[in-house]
Amino acid sequence: MNPLSKFSNLRVWQKLTLVAVALTMPILMLAYLTIAGGRGEQSSVTAFVVILLGGGLAGWLMYAITRSVNRQTQSIRAMFEQISVGNIDARAEVITGDELGEIANGLNAMMDNMRSLIQSREERDRMQGAVMKLLEEVSGVADGDLTKEAEVTADVTGAIADSFNYMIGQLRMVIGNVQQTTRQVSRSATDVYSSAKNLVGGTEQQSKQIVSTSEAVEEMAGSIQQVSENAIVSAQVAEQALKNAQAGNSAVKNTISGMDRIRDQVQETAKRIKRLGESTQEIGQIVQLIDDIADRTSILALNASIQASMAGESGRGFAVVAEEVERLADRSTDATRKIATLVKTIQSETNEAVGAMEKGIQEVVEGSRLASQAGQSLAEIEAVSKKLAELISSISTASRQQARASEGVAKSMNEISAITQSTAAGTKNAALAVSNLAGLAEDLRQSVSMFRLPRTGQTEDGTSNSPRATRAGLDLSSMPNVGGNNKPKEAMPVTRF
Repeated sequence: MNPLSKFSNLRVWQKLTLVAVALTMPILMLAYLTIAGGRGEQSSVTAFVVILLGGGLAGWLMYAITRSVNRQTQSIRAMFEQISVGNIDARAEVITGDELGEIANGLNAMMDNMRSLIQSREERDRMQGAVMKLLEEVSGVADGDLTKEAEVTADVTGAIADSFNYMIGQLRMVIGNVQQTTRQVSRSATDVYSSAKNLVGGTEQQSKQIVSTSEAVEEMAGSIQQVSENAIVSAQVAEQALKNAQAGNSAVKNTISGMDRIRDQVQETAKRIKRLGESTQEIGQIVQLIDDIADRTSILALNASIQASMAGESGRGFAVVAEEVERLADRSTDATRKIATLVKTIQSETNEAVGAMEKGIQEVVEGSRLASQAGQSLAEIEAVSKKLAELISSISTASRQQARASEGVAKSMNEISAITQSTAAGTKNAALAVSNLAGLAEDLRQSVSMFRLPRTGQTEDGTSNSPRATRAGLDLSSMPNVGGNNKPKEAMPVTRF
C-alpha cells in the first residue's frame, strides 16, 4: 500500500503532530551538539543522521500535507464549479480520510439527497433557483475566500447551507492550523539555523584552540623527551659517581688498614729501640765496672813498681811486668772512656729516635683518624650517590612514562581536532537541511495563502507579522567554512512539489 494513502487517512491534528515531532528531532539534536560539543565522533555522526532524517521526514510530511490538502480542496472546488453551471450530478472525489474527506462525503451525500428531492420540473426549477442563490452566496469560496457563509433557510437548501457552513468552518480550522504550522516551522527553522550557525562558529574557534593546544602538547612532548634523555645521561653519571665513591671508600679502607699496620710496626720498632737504650745503659754499667777495674789495676801496677824498685836487681823483671800492666790499665781506661762516650752518644740518639718514633706514632694515629673520617665521608657520599642514582633512575622512568603519555595526549588532541572539524562540517550540512525545510514550509504557506480567513491577529494574507524564514532569509554564505577547503559551499537545491 502507498504510504501516502495511509498518511491521507490521518486526522489533520495528527498530521500536524507528526510534523511537530519531526521538527523537534533536529532541534533536540542541535541542542545536544551545542551542549556536548565534539565529545565523540560516533555520537556526532549519529546526531547528524538523526538531524537529516528528521529534516527529511518533516519535509516529506509537509509535502504530504500540501499534496493531500491541495488535491482534496481542488476536488471540492471542481465540484462547486460544476454545480455553479447547473450540473447537479457533479460529485467531489473523496481522496483523504480527514476532515476534508468527511466534508467531501457530506457534500456528495447532500447532492445525492438534493437530486432525489427534485421530482418535477417545478421542484427542479425551484431547487435550481435556491441552489443558484446558494452558489451566489458562496461563490467566493471557489476563489479561496473562506469568510463567506451561506444563509440558512427553511427550504431544502437550508440543510445544504448549514452543511456548507459547517464545511467552511472545518476548512477554516484546517487551513488556519496549516498556516499556523507553517509559521511555526519557519520560526523553528530560523531558530535552528541560528543555533547551527552559532555552533559552527564556536566549533571553528574550538578547532583553532585545539590545533594550538595540539602544537603546545607536541612541543611539551618534545621537551619531556629531551628531559627523559637528559635523565638517562644523569643516571649514567650518577651510577659512575657511585662506582667512584665505592672505589674511593675501598681505597680509604685499605689506607686505614695500611696505616694501622705501619702504626703497629712503628710501635714495635719503638719498643725495640727502648730495649736498645736499656741495653746501652747496661753496657755503660759494664764499662764503668771495667773502668774501675782498670783504675785498680793501675794502682796495683804502681804498687808493683814500688815493690820492684825496693827489691833492686832482683825485682827488675817484676818491674817490667808492672809497667806492662800499667800500660794495659791505661789502654783499658782509654778504651772504656771511648766506649762510655759511644754509649752516651747511642743513648742520646736512641732517646731522640724513641721521641721521633712516638711522634711518628702520634702522626700515624692522627692520619688513621683522618682516614677513618674520610672513609666515613666517602661512605656517606656513597649512600647519597646511591640514593641520587635511584632518584635519577626514578625520574628517568617517570620522564619516559610522561613522554609516552604526552605522545598519547598529542594523538588524542589530533583525533579531537578531526572530530571537531567533522562536527562543524556536519552542523553546516544540518543547517543546509534546515534551510531546505524552511523552503518547504514557505511552499506550503504559499499553497494555502490563496485561502482567505477571518482576522484573528494575523495579517490580511493570513500570515504572522514576524519575519518569515525563507531560502533568501537563511544566508548560508555567512556560515564559516569549517572542516573543508576555503571555498564556500553552495546551498543545497530545494525541491519544489
